Amino acid sequence: MEKAYRLTRHARERSTARDIPPLIAETIIAFGQSRDAGDGTRKYALSKESMRELRRVAGRAMTNAIAPYRNRNAYVLVSGESIVTVAFASRPLFH
Repeated sequence: MEKAYRLTRHARERSTARDIPPLIAETIIAFGQSRDAGDGTRKYALSKESMRELRRVAGRAMTNAIAPYRNRNAYVLVSGESIVTVAFASRPLFH
């Protein structure tokens, strides 16, 4: 992962409450697809293609570790160099 992101206080609280560790959030940003979320923010989530890329780069163990988060539609909201929040979507953002 190239860029380190700072978690806002809200993101730290949501990370703990929703059991999405910061390393998982940064992995979602590094390998996930993104879309505009408005007001200069980006929403990142894992797709099938990004999971294939993760497996190619990091191996089966890392892919298996992050698969439950993809299955639950975890996403990360980023503004600039800050992670604003982490959450689970009710449906997949990308296929």
